[in-house]
Amino acid sequence: MVPDMIRSLTTLRMVLAASLVAFLPSNAALAQSGPPDLMKLTIEDLMNIEVTSASRKEQRAKDAAAAIFVITRDDIRRSGMTTVPDVLRLAPGVDVAQINSNKWSVSIRGFNGLFANKLLVLVDGRSVYSHLFSGVIWDAEDLMLDDVERIEVIRGPGAALWGANAVNGVINIMTKTAADTQGGLVRVEAGRSGEQGAVRYGGTAGAARYRLFSQWTGRTESLIAPGTGANDASRSVTGGFRADWSTSPDGFTLDGAFTTSRARALWSNLNPQTAARNPIVDEPSDADGGHLMGRWTRTRPGGASLQVQSFVDIAHRNETIGDYQRGTVDVDAQYHTPLGAHHDLVAGAGFRFLREKFNGHVGLSLTPAEDTSSLSTVFVQDEIALFSNRLAVTLGSQAQYDSSAGAAVQPTARVMWKGLPRQHMWAAVSRALRTPSLQDRGIRATLPPTPTASGLPLFVVTQGNPAAQTETFVDLEAGYRIDIGSSAWIGATGFTGRYGQLQTQEIGAPIVEFVPSPRITVTGQFGNLLAATTRGLEVDGHWAPTSAWHFDGSYAAFRLTPDLAAASHDPTAAFLDGNAPRAQWQVRAAFLPGTRATLSAAVFHVGRLEQLQVDGYMRADVSAEWRFSGRLSLMAIGQNLSDAAHAEFGIAGSLLMATQVPRSASLRLRWELR
Repeated sequence: MVPDMIRSLTTLRMVLAASLVAFLPSNAALAQSGPPDLMKLTIEDLMNIEVTSASRKEQRAKDAAAAIFVITRDDIRRSGMTTVPDVLRLAPGVDVAQINSNKWSVSIRGFNGLFANKLLVLVDGRSVYSHLFSGVIWDAEDLMLDDVERIEVIRGPGAALWGANAVNGVINIMTKTAADTQGGLVRVEAGRSGEQGAVRYGGTAGAARYRLFSQWTGRTESLIAPGTGANDASRSVTGGFRADWSTSPDGFTLDGAFTTSRARALWSNLNPQTAARNPIVDEPSDADGGHLMGRWTRTRPGGASLQVQSFVDIAHRNETIGDYQRGTVDVDAQYHTPLGAHHDLVAGAGFRFLREKFNGHVGLSLTPAEDTSSLSTVFVQDEIALFSNRLAVTLGSQAQYDSSAGAAVQPTARVMWKGLPRQHMWAAVSRALRTPSLQDRGIRATLPPTPTASGLPLFVVTQGNPAAQTETFVDLEAGYRIDIGSSAWIGATGFTGRYGQLQTQEIGAPIVEFVPSPRITVTGQFGNLLAATTRGLEVDGHWAPTSAWHFDGSYAAFRLTPDLAAASHDPTAAFLDGNAPRAQWQVRAAFLPGTRATLSAAVFHVGRLEQLQVDGYMRADVSAEWRFSGRLSLMAIGQNLSDAAHAEFGIAGSLLMATQVPRSASLRLRWELR
């Protein structure tokens, strides 16, 4: 590993030296380049950044009656991070844990895990949800972060607009238009955590702007313990394109991408014949997938607009626990129009068709192995302006019909008060649903046997429930934001919610079996006998005392109180804490000492995960970028500097092995060609 890293850094140094000879700038050229655009923005400019995820229409972030946070393109660049899950650490109240070198868990307001199922993630409005377990396969989202314009993070239910499974939040990753990525880009990076290279070219063809891109990523192994590798390295290659046409009043976007990857995922060995000798399968997993999406928009005078979007998505994963295939066809239309002086209406409808197939290997199966399903939705939302626009009341709801779960309604009511100078107060009550996944209904997993005092081996079986129920959630939240002078703002959100029909694992009585061999079998079947109450507080703020200094900070507290039905036989549900820390906080600083350099530092603290018995940890990251010109820069990045290695998640007894995240350092060379 070390020789490979040295060779990579040597190559990087040679490229840098050659580039400097040809492109070392004059002082005049450097003065024209300047610092990144968003570092020049005032507090008012930052809060006026327009977002679309909160209400499916463009509006200022500070006017959204929701707990919204925007990760900007400069936040992403200064962080030095290379994956979407890591970048999401920058948002307050988001729980991000790296399980091993190629697996992550991401959630908002609890219920974190590899198969976290209460968070909806979109890329340019395209859902990347997996019906297999109602969540996101994060290692499949190999986005080129240079092309990301912003990431809109909404904490709290978004089901009235985005549908089922937008229970605790919505994350919408917005990429740059092709017009914003003209010319060429080459980026190479090498270090302890791996290597990454990316190339992009943007051009013009008639009335269209386009870009072509490709990215290669190689991640080195994580650690079982300090100094002991986990043998979970991975590599992936992604290629894609985007094209934009704009001929008023119409606009059209077409984009697509394809990713292929190989990783050692550290899945548990479920083969009873070999599990004792080799508890982890030492074989790679392969994955391929891609999408093609088109979007047409027509804008009418007076602010009305019509948008129609459709995408096709395919995925194939050959994991050591089973083979999974998915095909998705989705079409969505929405119409936005002002109605008179006081109403602003958004309405739409959508249809999604999925075909999925899972062939399990030894010890794991899904019934039925092949499934088709469809989802039909309609939604409407009206924002009503009152008292000279000082009060805005928003009423909306989505109705859906899921071929597996039936019909459901998910309403919301929100209010925003802007009657005081530089202050915004809001409150919301919402209902959201989490519909059963294929895993909930039909999984069957048999863990390897363990010896017992009787001499018979014990087999533990987990199986789904064909009658699995839809989980419900009713949430009440309120927030306050204030601009402090022209250099700072601070916001706070408090929330409480009630979950119903949460999943439990109902353990049956031990059974002695004699076929296919003498054994004791204990079966746990999924049930819905748990309720829970959550409450919490989230505070975040921004301070820019000068144009050269920027500070960001946040704090999040979370509590979950389970309420287990007396009829339940789940031995652990009564101790559920949501797999989330009781408290986490972060402080980030960026400093521009001149036009050439940017220095950034961040400290993240995540509290202990009590039920998973994972200690709290501190993460310290630093980066320093030196701009030789407006086109060529070099960044030195240090991550997880506070300790040699630490665990961020624990899933003992599950199908996946958790490891430790090591300290890392890397160098990044970025060269733009215009």
